Amino acid sequence: MSKIWAIAKREFKNYFVSPVAYILITVFVFIVGLLYSLNIVRYPTAQIDAVVFMMANIFMFLSPMVTMKLLSEEKKLGTIELLYTSPITVTEVVLGKYLGAMLFFGVLFGITLEFPLFALIYGKPDFWLMMACLLGFVLAAGTYIAIGMFASSLTESQMGSALIGFALVILFWIISSVADNMSGPVGNWLGTLSISKHFIDFLKGIVDLGNLFFFAALSFVFVFLTIRRLEWKRW
Repeated sequence: MSKIWAIAKREFKNYFVSPVAYILITVFVFIVGLLYSLNIVRYPTAQIDAVVFMMANIFMFLSPMVTMKLLSEEKKLGTIELLYTSPITVTEVVLGKYLGAMLFFGVLFGITLEFPLFALIYGKPDFWLMMACLLGFVLAAGTYIAIGMFASSLTESQMGSALIGFALVILFWIISSVADNMSGPVGNWLGTLSISKHFIDFLKGIVDLGNLFFFAALSFVFVFLTIRRLEWKRW
């Protein structure tokens, strides 16, 4: 666990070495703040589900930029070979990088908590609905990061990684629309893979074990695929 934490801390610090992290934070907070202000003017009761829905959608578009350099930069610079020969496992590397990316998201999430807080102070949202919405946002963000990290393991190009990650995230978001136009067991199965379908349940205040399992399982699958991808390249 100490090795995973060491990698996570290094990855977290690396975000703030370049201006990318500051740009992402500024853009995210600005857009969320702007949309929240417009929303609060239109809906004085401060509908928290609308606020969190906006936050999740904006982060969905930004998440590939958070993850694009996790592994692609290591491969491009050749430092991934050093990780392979160091006394740590591929699993520890992947988990450490995933945790580091989640720590960066934690900073982003912490800053934007002011908007739901304002909604709670100046509006009339349901407290438990707010908790369900925020939980859904965190789970969805964790899934976005897992998907983006897998995309980063596929190429040495950060731009290529971002594009692949964006395509995969969008696919899992809109797959419910495809499923709605299909009948039978295939359509039902595709519908269960939709991030949007499970996330919207949280916006309704529904904290269901099935939805919790979905986000945990999908994140696990992409973390596992990342590990397998690196192990395959290693040999």
